[in-house]
Amino acid sequence: MAKPKITIIGLGTTGASMGLALQKEEGNFVIVGHDRDPDAAREASRLHAVQRAEWNLHNACDDADLIILAVPLSELGEIFSHIKEDVKPETVIFATVNVLRPAIALAEQHFGPETHFVAGHPVLVGIGAPLSTRADLFDEVPFGLAPGVHTEPSAVQLASDLIERMGAKPLFVDVDEHDGIVAATEQLPQVMAIALMRLSTHGAGWREARRLAGRRFARATETDASAAQLYGALTANRSALLQRIDQLQTELATWRELLDTLPPEQADVAQTKGDEGAKDPLLAALEDVVAARETWEAQAFLKRWEDAPTSAATEESKGMFRQMLFGNMMGGRRTKN
Repeated sequence: MAKPKITIIGLGTTGASMGLALQKEEGNFVIVGHDRDPDAAREASRLHAVQRAEWNLHNACDDADLIILAVPLSELGEIFSHIKEDVKPETVIFATVNVLRPAIALAEQHFGPETHFVAGHPVLVGIGAPLSTRADLFDEVPFGLAPGVHTEPSAVQLASDLIERMGAKPLFVDVDEHDGIVAATEQLPQVMAIALMRLSTHGAGWREARRLAGRRFARATETDASAAQLYGALTANRSALLQRIDQLQTELATWRELLDTLPPEQADVAQTKGDEGAKDPLLAALEDVVAARETWEAQAFLKRWEDAPTSAATEESKGMFRQMLFGNMMGGRRTKN
């Protein structure tokens, strides 16, 4: 009897890491990969993320029992239109995307009620280490899940089992609530990066300013996507994102007021607290923000979300950062057993 066939379409960091994660333990299945970029397919084969790479999309999906799509949302519709004739009625299609409702709508548009579709969102924080192709990329990672309109419970269970096998934690979500949160935590930062880049490059002083734009500017303007990918994702979640932009405008007005009301005698020397009187409102607001950021970073690094925020968690994460950065350089050579 032939082994079940898992096809992974998209062999970048996410897709190749899923292939590696599924093979951390021996399984009774074969993993076939496809990517339109032949270099990505060759690299995935070299890393043994897939057992076989197919350059032809139809061949890759033919007779597949599970099809995993690790591609941008903007590419889903085109891929669905190509593979809809290749998908068996009992095949489960699992797409990793950051917004769920648009992906589910695309699946309903291209497939009949006999097709089982599940959308999933892995929350790859990247605290403490760069995102790279590796088998443990999904360890303890929250993985949002939402089924398609006609998806049977058994197919949802298969997707949940798949996520657990990779080391991640399945999280069944309401799609609209999820996409509203993603608008704030993923897409709004992208919009801010786009706006900052446009503001800077369209300004009269950019010719000189670009020489002073360093690491902080690079990090603040990074979008991690092409223009086409951004267009597809931002427009697909337009309604939720517009609400977040309105909230951001209100927040920016608050910070402008805090800066604008800074006492003149303090503005030039950046003195934020006098010897008398209450703490300056700008300083108080900044302290709250820095503390909240440190708490979140500690929780994200340690993957502890249930515990109440504590300074001990923050210090533990800092200690682990130091160990990661300096442990191998300062610890000396290890004796082989």
